[in-house]
Amino acid sequence: MRQLNKSLFFFFLISGIFIAYFGGLSGPFIFDDLSNITNNSLLRIQDLGFPSLLNASNSGFAGPLKRPVSVLSFALNYYFAGGYVASIFKLTNIIIHCLNALLVYLLCFQLFKRINTTPNTNTAFLFASGITLLWALHPINLTSVLYVVQRMTSLSTLFSLGCIILYLCARNRWLSQGYTWRVGCLFFTSFTSLLLALFSKENAVLTPLIIILIELLLYLKEKPWSVINRLTKQQQNLGLVVIGSLFIATVWWAIDYASGGFNNRPFTMLERVLTESRVLCFYLSLILIPRINGFGLFHDDIALSTSLFTPWTTITSIIFILGLLATAFYYRKKNPLFALGIGWFFIGHLLESTFFPLEIAHEHRNNLPSIGIIIAVFSLIPLAKLETKKVIISIVFVALILGSTTWLRSKQWGNYQSLAYYEAEHHPNSPAIQALLSNAAHQAGDIEIATEAIKKAMTLEPNETAYALHYQNILAIHDQKIPSAIQVETLRRLEHNRLTPSTQLALDQIAGCLKKEVCAPLRKNYLEWINVVIKKAPTHAVYYYMKGKAQRASGDILGALNTFQQAYDISPNFLHPLFEMADILIRLNQLEHAEQVIGWIDVANEKTHLRRDTELKQIKDILNKVKKAKSREQPT
Repeated sequence: MRQLNKSLFFFFLISGIFIAYFGGLSGPFIFDDLSNITNNSLLRIQDLGFPSLLNASNSGFAGPLKRPVSVLSFALNYYFAGGYVASIFKLTNIIIHCLNALLVYLLCFQLFKRINTTPNTNTAFLFASGITLLWALHPINLTSVLYVVQRMTSLSTLFSLGCIILYLCARNRWLSQGYTWRVGCLFFTSFTSLLLALFSKENAVLTPLIIILIELLLYLKEKPWSVINRLTKQQQNLGLVVIGSLFIATVWWAIDYASGGFNNRPFTMLERVLTESRVLCFYLSLILIPRINGFGLFHDDIALSTSLFTPWTTITSIIFILGLLATAFYYRKKNPLFALGIGWFFIGHLLESTFFPLEIAHEHRNNLPSIGIIIAVFSLIPLAKLETKKVIISIVFVALILGSTTWLRSKQWGNYQSLAYYEAEHHPNSPAIQALLSNAAHQAGDIEIATEAIKKAMTLEPNETAYALHYQNILAIHDQKIPSAIQVETLRRLEHNRLTPSTQLALDQIAGCLKKEVCAPLRKNYLEWINVVIKKAPTHAVYYYMKGKAQRASGDILGALNTFQQAYDISPNFLHPLFEMADILIRLNQLEHAEQVIGWIDVANEKTHLRRDTELKQIKDILNKVKKAKSREQPT
């Protein structure tokens, strides 16, 4: 009977997840999906040979480790779907979320059994299934599922949970049976899962800290801790000094590593750290009291904290967080699962919600940490009441509310226009959302809403140049006159603002459009933009490459060749300008020079980890065809 109950639970769990997310399957690729997936030609594998898979897995650029596991999964999706079919990519994400839910169940079941040495199996099932149900249907996880590129987050969660579960299996078997080869295999498999998590997304580096927390709360009286407890006071103090020194050195290195990244951010490290105290409280409010208008794709409408008292909620947020941590520490022996859940949440945010130069807030950062908060909440329910109908009905009722909210949000994600309009309604003061609305209205042909929204984005965020670039792009595409005042303002922003990732992406996208007649009105303006950018960053080859594309689109072929040559001189392993040069020279019938440039590409292609074998073969084939055609034309 119990086995039947478990089977029914898992059936309804998986069914509930698919029902909650089904409405979002029809949605398109958006934002970072484009740069990381659809614009990455190396993901378009034609076979499952090792060279193709290796080249695809090495084509990522997000994070210091390039996230090859996640990137490879995108390539496999492309291969089996027969192209960039967004619904198939999203369906894969839903399946990963289902697997994560099953792992959450296994984890919570293990934790409950560890806390209760003689557990009631039915109580353990209710504890684990309740946490799993609420986490799986919680709308805080929607962007980890329907935002395709955030598969990086959900895969990291998958392998991190696998790492912890396998570790606990090995740990418990070690305690009950001694250290055997099976225990060693479990520890090794746990470590392998950790590596897969790290190469999915770097925040998995925090997983060992969660394991250490579990050890300190649930295994402190067991070996090897019992051996450590028998050490002399002097030996223990020496150990603490060594650990403390390593901790300080690691934090110092991390701060030094992170400091350079703030050059392209509109906030300082101190401002980010202070703001994140309020952001963490905001995350907690979304997890504990979910409200559909609180969720969003972007949260750049959160004001920066410039001091402890500006805004005043900064200091209150810090006090609340410290109080919550102190409470967890105080009850660590009476209620270790509460302490574990609170510690789990804050450990999970140590990378993305502290001093690293990332954007201020994103909901997907809670995919793994939110498990801790739900565990902490469930730990407050007395075991005697966990099996009562009142508690079970309450859990089901809350799950229905969470699932309904997720279902409503997923419906909004069903197409680009509905996503944009709902996001703008919920976050009217978000510059990024206004840009989203502008792009959606532009695609729908509503020039009035498109221009009003992008102008509002420019007003809301005067330190971001990308919105001014997009404004001009919209005007040009809709055959509207670009006022000279707009060009002056755009140049002013380029000169005085940081060259943010959004600005770089906008410059790259518009550079690709310039060859089309619809973007012809932007060519002169674009050259003025890129000259300002190159003056600010004269050693960045990618900006010379963009300038060369603008010159080529404007008909200045000689200037384009010279600029592409400059890009090559700055970065000999940067292949894009070389391909442009080779294409121009072939079209000019300068085949010897084209062959020389292709030789450069051959050399650079051998050195780069992002090999362009397919594109190289194509350009060689084109050259050979032209050479053959030319030889046939010559008189014998």
